[in-house]
Amino acid sequence: MHFDRRFYKIAGLIACFLLMGINLNECRDRVSDDGDTSRGTANVRVSVRDEEKISDRFGNFDGDLDREDQFGSAVSNIGDLDSDGVQDLAVGAPFDDDDGDDRGAAWILFMDDDGSVDTESKISGDEGGFGGDLDDGDLFGSGLAGIGDLNGDGTFDLAAGAPKHDDNRGAVWVLFLNAQGRVLQQRKIADGTGGFNGDLDDNDRFGRAIAEIGDLNGDGVTDLAVGAPNDDDGPDNAGAVWILFMRSDGSVDDWQKISAKSGGFDGDLDAEDRFGAAVAGIGDIDDNGVPDLAVGSPGNDDGGPDRGAVWILFLNNEGRVRDEQRIADGTGGFRGTLDNDDSFGSAVAKSADLDSDGLVELAVGAPNDDDGSANAGAVWMLYLDEDGRVNAWQKISNDSGGFDRFLDADDRFGTSVAGIGNLDSSGSEDLAVGSPGDDDGGTDKGAVWILFMDRDD
Repeated sequence: MHFDRRFYKIAGLIACFLLMGINLNECRDRVSDDGDTSRGTANVRVSVRDEEKISDRFGNFDGDLDREDQFGSAVSNIGDLDSDGVQDLAVGAPFDDDDGDDRGAAWILFMDDDGSVDTESKISGDEGGFGGDLDDGDLFGSGLAGIGDLNGDGTFDLAAGAPKHDDNRGAVWVLFLNAQGRVLQQRKIADGTGGFNGDLDDNDRFGRAIAEIGDLNGDGVTDLAVGAPNDDDGPDNAGAVWILFMRSDGSVDDWQKISAKSGGFDGDLDAEDRFGAAVAGIGDIDDNGVPDLAVGSPGNDDGGPDRGAVWILFLNNEGRVRDEQRIADGTGGFRGTLDNDDSFGSAVAKSADLDSDGLVELAVGAPNDDDGSANAGAVWMLYLDEDGRVNAWQKISNDSGGFDRFLDADDRFGTSVAGIGNLDSSGSEDLAVGSPGDDDGGTDKGAVWILFMDRDD
């Protein structure tokens, strides 16, 4: 007879309460899905079955990467842009020097189902049809999000962040693409530009992270969440997220700020938490009819300095927070081992429902994890309940999760992560993971790993 993981969790809670003599709230943090009071182990776990590396030397990538481009700093599933039946990717290289120092670039990768690249197209200050005004040091491509077909022309579009634009206030570019991955038209969203009149300050770094979150206000147009991790609402660099209610022309109709002082958020943010360094739309996990949001806070100090955290934000249709749940070292049901400076929450992405329980799984990057080598990096797969708490987890790193390619020191695997659907039609959903410190072909040229995942029933 099969019992799903809720049965085991409930049984474990009862046993914990009756036999261990501690309160239910503490039991809830201790007990995993199968009744084990030490660690989470779901009925269905995920592991890496195979992997493909895309870099200066591997994966059939023919683009020209230079030293310190940091290709892989951002990665996003943009849909099947060329209509060949395989999901395509956008990958950021924010330190690319096209047309000036560190202006940045985004690469469109047209993928094959084996995880290699069929063809690629570059978008930068002097390539790909982009006509935006990039300045030295803008770091265009630091944040990327596939945003569906925003303007309804039949082709998927892209949002790209330039967090150091305009004295580090930051900007987001909405890029309307053609099927070849070139820009037909662009719209800039920045301080006083593109319909956005939210209050940005110097060094907020608006655009460091971007996510498509669905149609929050029900007007038929998908909306965006944009991170500003150095926003100073409350303590210095505590961070913020802006909810942008979009128009189909790429401009902003309205907005809502979420921070220590705004948007109904009651969580405790401290100085240097960098809330908003990562954002991900996670669907309606509490089933109230409104999409919800995951937000990374890699500077959070729960358990030790910069161990990191992820916040699950339950939103209303005005973009305000109704409730929140923090996931960190020993908090929110998560008891995976985090160390000081792991920066858990530097990246976050919704993954597939790997265990078929109807609930969300998250992939969370910890790029400074030291498994195997210093700052080699890791990704954590988190199995969530409806309340945003974790009931199981699996780590993918040099030492865990079936990953059998060695990561080097300072590769920073997990700096970015994206769910990419069932790329190889194997029955399991796959992941793309950025490793911008990879040195294939030269220092910090960067790489992206395609991870073909298996369910371990």
